[in-house]
Amino acid sequence: MLIADGGGGSMSDIINPFSSGAMGAAVQAATAETQKLIAAAKSGGFKITPEGVKPIRDALNDLVSDLDGLGYKTAALDQAPQLGSHPYGQTVATHDQKGATEAEGSARAVLNQLKTVARQADEALARAAGLYKETENEAFSSLQTKQA
Repeated sequence: MLIADGGGGSMSDIINPFSSGAMGAAVQAATAETQKLIAAAKSGGFKITPEGVKPIRDALNDLVSDLDGLGYKTAALDQAPQLGSHPYGQTVATHDQKGATEAEGSARAVLNQLKTVARQADEALARAAGLYKETENEAFSSLQTKQA
């Protein structure tokens, strides 16, 4: 919850909107909206032409490809920072490394969640385009039946 919502929040999230905390919240919001999109597509609640959805699906697939391409760039997250050989430095380094890769809201977790959301949104759009095509084919078939 943000400071403006009366829930505290992090000043660093305000200063740096691309922090993992802010991005995590944005990805959670996108996940919730994507779930609504999936539910609507599954229930036939919305349909869209395959042509109309193509640019959006292309953008989502590009996003997934870009996120996959970050793999080698995020490899540094897997390594604990070098903070010395003393026990405290090693403890802090281990904590930092876990925070970057394993903790909820970590950079790695947020990137994986974003990739999942993009794939789910693409699936929902593909389903909606399929429903549109199916409805179009049914309408065309019923017209042919009436004309025959």
